[in-house]
Amino acid sequence: MLGVPSRSARLRLLAVTVVLVVAAVLPAAAQARWGRPFEFAAPGTLDVLGPRLAISGGGAAAAAFSLEDVDTPGSAQGLVTLRSPGGALTAPHQVPATAQVLSLAYDGRSLELLTGTAPAGQTCCSTAQAVQIGQGGGAQRPRTLVGGLTGQTLGRLVTLADGQMLAALGTEGGVWVVQSSRANRFASPHRLAGPRQMPQALAAAPLGGGSSLVAWTAAAGAAGAADPRSIEGAAGTRRRAPHGARTLVTVPRGHRIDEIGLAPRGGQATVAWVESWFDRGGAYHSVVRAQDIAPHAQARTLSEPNRLASGLTVAGDAAGDQAVAWESCTLNDACRADAAVRGRRGVFGVAQALGAIDASQPPALAVGSGGRAIAAWIRGGDPMAAVQPAPGRRFGRAGVLSRAGYALNIAVAAGRHSAVAAWSQGTLNPSVVGTVFSGL
Repeated sequence: MLGVPSRSARLRLLAVTVVLVVAAVLPAAAQARWGRPFEFAAPGTLDVLGPRLAISGGGAAAAAFSLEDVDTPGSAQGLVTLRSPGGALTAPHQVPATAQVLSLAYDGRSLELLTGTAPAGQTCCSTAQAVQIGQGGGAQRPRTLVGGLTGQTLGRLVTLADGQMLAALGTEGGVWVVQSSRANRFASPHRLAGPRQMPQALAAAPLGGGSSLVAWTAAAGAAGAADPRSIEGAAGTRRRAPHGARTLVTVPRGHRIDEIGLAPRGGQATVAWVESWFDRGGAYHSVVRAQDIAPHAQARTLSEPNRLASGLTVAGDAAGDQAVAWESCTLNDACRADAAVRGRRGVFGVAQALGAIDASQPPALAVGSGGRAIAAWIRGGDPMAAVQPAPGRRFGRAGVLSRAGYALNIAVAAGRHSAVAAWSQGTLNPSVVGTVFSGL
C-alpha cells in the first residue's frame, strides 16, 4: 500500500511542476516580440506615398506604395514589395499603369491590388483596376473595374469567402461596388450612390459566410454643399454585391460626420465615426462614437469630451473582437494616441491613453485572426506600437520599433500568428521600412 507523501516531498513536486510549466511557456513568450527593422524599399530621391500593407494567413506580407516627383504632377508610380514567411524580400516591382495602390488584400496565397490609374500628367484617378500579383512579385494583366472616374478616389478591397473579393470605390461621381466570383473574376460594377452624393469617407468589412457591408458618408446637394450628417450603408451576400442602400446612423442637426470605420461582429457589424460640431458659444467639439448595426442599438461615446478627436481607425476579427484607435488632442495641440477595445462578448471599455503622438500622423490599427489587436503610431518621428496581451484586454506597454527620427505614414496588418508594421522614413532620401511581430 502506497503511503501519503510527506510535506517536503509535496513541496518538491510542486516546485518541479512550476519549473516545467514556466519552461513550456517561456519559449512562446520569448518569440512574442518585434524583429529587427528591414527595408521594403531602399532610400531614393523620389517622395514616398503610403505604404499600405496586407498579410496572409501563412505569414507572407506585402507593402504597396507610390513614388512621386512632387515637381512633376501626375508622375506617381505604384510599386509592391513581397516578404515571404521566412523573411525573404523581393525587389520593389512596378505595378503596370498604376499611379496609386488604393487597397490590397490576400485571398489565400494570392495577393490582389485595387489600383488607380490616370492619364500622363494628371493626378489619380480616372480608372480603378484589379491587379493580381504572383509570388515572385510580378503583376498579371490589370482588369478594369470602373472607368470615367473624377476627383479623389477612395478605395477598399476586402476578402470574403471561397475565393471571393469585394472592391468598393467612392469618387465625385458616386459609390460603386464590384464583387468577384470564386474564380477571382470581377463582375460588372454596381452603383450604390449617384453624383449628387459626393462621398467623403468610405469603409467596407466582411461579415462572414461571403456577406459584406459597405458604408460611406456623402456631402449632398449641388457640389456637395451640405455637410454629411448620416452614414449610408449597403449589405451584400455571397451571391450578390452590396445593394439597397439605407441610412445606418444620423447625427443631430448642426453636427457633421468627419470620418468612419467598420468592423465585423458575429455576422453583423459595428460602425464608428468622428462627429464634430460648434456649440452655442462657438467652441468646437469632436468625439469618437460607435454603434452596432442592429435593431435598438445605441451609440456609445468612446473619447473624452474635453479633447478633440481625429485620425480614426477601426479593426476587428470574424468572432467580434474589436478595437478603435484615434488621435486625441488638446486645444494647444498636445496630442496622444487613444484606443478602446471590446471582446467578442463585451462592450467597449474606457478609452486607454497609449502615448504621445505626432499631431499630423494618425494611428494605425489591426486585429489578428486570434483576436489580439496591435496599435501603431509616430512619436517624435519614431514608430511606436502596443499589443494586447489577450483579446478584449487593454493594450500592453508601448515600445519603440525603430529610432528613425523621421518616420511618417505608419501602417500595420495582422494575420494568424504574426503582424507587420511599415512606415516611410527620411526626408531627402526617403525609404520604406518595416518590422514583423512574431508570436501573435
